[in-house]
Amino acid sequence: MGTLGQHAALFAVTSAVFFGAFIGAVPANAQSTDVQPPDRSFMVSLRQANSWLIPVSKEVPTRTTNAGISNAGKDIFEGHSRLDVDLLKTAGEFGVVLPNDANSEHQSLINEMAGRTGDNHDRAYATIIRQAQGGLLVMATQTRATTQNTAIRTLAHQTVQMLIRTMTVLENTGLVDPSALELVTAKAQLNAVRVIGQNVEPSDRELLVLLMQHSLWQKPASRESSDRARDAKVRKVAGQLAAEHTQLTATVNEAAGQIGVDLPAEPTTEQKSWANAISSSSGEEFDRMYANLSRAADGSLIVQVAQARATTKSVPARVAAQTGLTLLLKHMLLLEGTGLVKANSLQMTDLPAIAQPKSNNSSPPQPDDSPTSVGFLTGIAVLVVAGAGTLWLVRAIGHRGEHRR
Repeated sequence: MGTLGQHAALFAVTSAVFFGAFIGAVPANAQSTDVQPPDRSFMVSLRQANSWLIPVSKEVPTRTTNAGISNAGKDIFEGHSRLDVDLLKTAGEFGVVLPNDANSEHQSLINEMAGRTGDNHDRAYATIIRQAQGGLLVMATQTRATTQNTAIRTLAHQTVQMLIRTMTVLENTGLVDPSALELVTAKAQLNAVRVIGQNVEPSDRELLVLLMQHSLWQKPASRESSDRARDAKVRKVAGQLAAEHTQLTATVNEAAGQIGVDLPAEPTTEQKSWANAISSSSGEEFDRMYANLSRAADGSLIVQVAQARATTKSVPARVAAQTGLTLLLKHMLLLEGTGLVKANSLQMTDLPAIAQPKSNNSSPPQPDDSPTSVGFLTGIAVLVVAGAGTLWLVRAIGHRGEHRR
């Protein structure tokens, strides 16, 4: 497993370098067709992932007698194959050059997996593919939240949807090693990431608190907007968001009860200021304020939820993260569909505070119009996490395999 681990780790680091070096370089634009460096790096990373996930998954049914693993392999093969077709089409439209074949390192990884059979193959496949897809989920979600390019936004949206499904399929086999969900293993690395402002591995409590606080301001703001908005499309979208936040709140409450987490009864000071900014507006300004503040809040939160979905070991927290990720993805699409979301309204400069709310006299936070903000920091976090996590994971699997032999 040692050589396999080295190749898998190299893949993770290489992909993350492409993404982490560029993500956050420019603010997104809801209507742009420009291809920026973050867009290109995401496409390259996705192509690199497909170059080995597709052939490895294609061979799974011939190398296992486990029905769950066989079905997972088929699903992942089909999902990444469809995604690769869309990726190549989009790249061709914008003149983005992508690698044609797996490089030598990825090919070695494919060859080594092909030599595995039985339980040895099944556990390695389930664990390594799930870990790789978790890292890809964070990358795709970040791109979905921030990209200027409408076609690449669609591609990232499809990627996130596919990964949500196939990650669950792998987890349901019961063969995913829980250590695959631990993306950070060294305390020094964890501290280094948090120093730059990104909580790479949100705790289960933090996840549930974030989701509840989001609903505590978004649900009443959406209810108000469903009554007061001038545009009929905005009223319809707001009504749908209000109804679905009821579903999210119920899921979060259930998970909190199972885990033993005390949830807040009010949103943060910042979130209250967003709601007040919407309420104090009127006419077309009201519609724009609701659409843009809501989209910015969703775009800021969804990356944290994706990180939690990729890393948590808690089943109740995973269910809450899955529900939150699915709904936030849907809500972003609905809000963008109003035609009112602007280029500087896809993420907040300041993320909602969990434990340290700012004073009540602070002005309402504005959507992020800075080229280097949440996106760049998340790219750095993914770089650190992918390299450390994958290297540790495959070494651990190899060690256990050698011990059994």
